[in-house]
This record gives sequence, C-alpha cells and structure tokens, in this order.
Amino acid sequence: MRAILQLTDLHVEPRGVLAYGKADTASRLDALRPWLEAKAREVDLIVVTGDIACDGNVESYRHVREVFSNLAAPVRMLPGNHDSRSAMRAHLAGLTEASEAAAANDPVEFRFETEDFRVVGLDTLIPGTHWGEAKASSLARLEAIFDEDRRAGVAKPTILFMHHTPLHSGMPKMDEPFGNRDAFARVLAARPDVRLATGHMHRSIVGLFGSNVVVTAPPAALSIELDFGPEGGDAFRMEPPGFALHKLIDSSWVTHTGLVPVPDDFSGPYPFAGAVNPVD
Repeated sequence: MRAILQLTDLHVEPRGVLAYGKADTASRLDALRPWLEAKAREVDLIVVTGDIACDGNVESYRHVREVFSNLAAPVRMLPGNHDSRSAMRAHLAGLTEASEAAAANDPVEFRFETEDFRVVGLDTLIPGTHWGEAKASSLARLEAIFDEDRRAGVAKPTILFMHHTPLHSGMPKMDEPFGNRDAFARVLAARPDVRLATGHMHRSIVGLFGSNVVVTAPPAALSIELDFGPEGGDAFRMEPPGFALHKLIDSSWVTHTGLVPVPDDFSGPYPFAGAVNPVD
C-alpha cells in the first residue's frame, strides 16, 4: 500500500463536555470510527500528531483508545501541547511506543519500518507551553537514523511526523517560536528528500523548511479561522474533520488532504477560551 493516514488535533473532551464551550469533540470522535475502519484497510499505518485530548484528561484518552483500537492498520500517537505524557503512557498502551515506567519527561516517540519506507515520530512537547521544540535527544536520534542510511549507501524514503511545525503561517497568534530551529534545519539539510508531516496549526498548510517540504494536516476538530490580522489564529469554526494521506510513489512522498464525511454547520468564529497546556 505504501500509504500513511494522518489525523491531528482531535481535542477530545470527556463525553458531555464541550471543547471551549462549543464543540462536542467526543461525539465527533465516535462519528469518525466507521470511516476509520474503512480507511485502515487502505494504509500501512495511522499516525495521530498530537492534541489528542483537549487538556490531558484521562477520560478523553480512554475514549480515544476505544475508537482507535482493533483497526486493520497499526496506530501510533504523538503528544501535542494539550496532551499529558504520563496520561498517554498510562491509557494509550498499544497506540504509542512509550513505556508507562518511563521517566515523566521522557519523549513519546516512535519508529516504524517497512521494506520500502521509514516513519519517524518525534515529540515536540514542552509541558505547560503552547509552542514546541526539536529536542536535542530527538535530533541525535534522527542523526543516528540518517547515519544508518549513509553506512548502508542508501537513502531510504523517510517521513517525519510531529505535532508542532517549524513553518510560519502568517496568522500572528499561531506563529510562535520553535525551539532548536537552527539545529533542526542543520540535521535535515543532509536529507532534503525527507517529508515533514505536522499538526498544531488547525489548517492545511504547505511550505518549505530549508529544502524539506512541510505539510501541516487539517484538524480533526476546531478548524482555525483563516485570518492574517493582528488577532489571527485565535478563533475556530465548526467545519468537518480533516485528514492527510501520505502516499509513497516511486521514492517520493505525495500528500493528499481531505475531509471526512461528518457534517458540520460552519458556525463561528469562536474563541479558544480557557485553553489548557498540561504541565506533565
């Protein structure tokens, strides 16, 4: 199949609780299940790039595990700024490669290999902070992977998933720092063929980071109002859930974005009132 399904920014609240007082993200998650079951038969892997819960709530992760378990394709999840690493380790067993016994601040990351391609998931979470970073340990891991290819004399097609993006969108409230940005660029400079697949921006965005193509997937919930004014990036609309599908053709990645056929009313914009970035 040589294909990867990406979902991002689910912002799941416990059943009966509306995200930011407006969005029933728990019911939306349930509505995704039939579509997920069908899509899982068409891909090698499903990756969820963070902001799985809206505030790190344990009940949200239990619900997510129900919906993403027993699919035809394996699932790997990464944390975003609204997630709790400790809660993910405890309640998303089998959907991450993280050990529940790991130290509190150890990154939740993964590596997935097939004969044809490689998928790497990096943890960009800085607990208690909206923006993210490429950690020194993550960069060392990435360099080691690229060294494997150099020693083998190959450049195995590789796609890199993470929550935060090094791209700027033009929406001031979302264009924040990205820690270790220059060091990240230096590591990637050795492999301009590597595709970056990110989330966080709640919009479908494509750009370049150095020579690497970056695709930010549309969100599964809470689509940010496209606004380049001074307050742009701080409000959302009720739009259908989105996804990205990354397909390896020959030795290059082609990315499609689309909408899941779950209806919504396009109301809004609404503010992200009372947003929480968990401290663990």
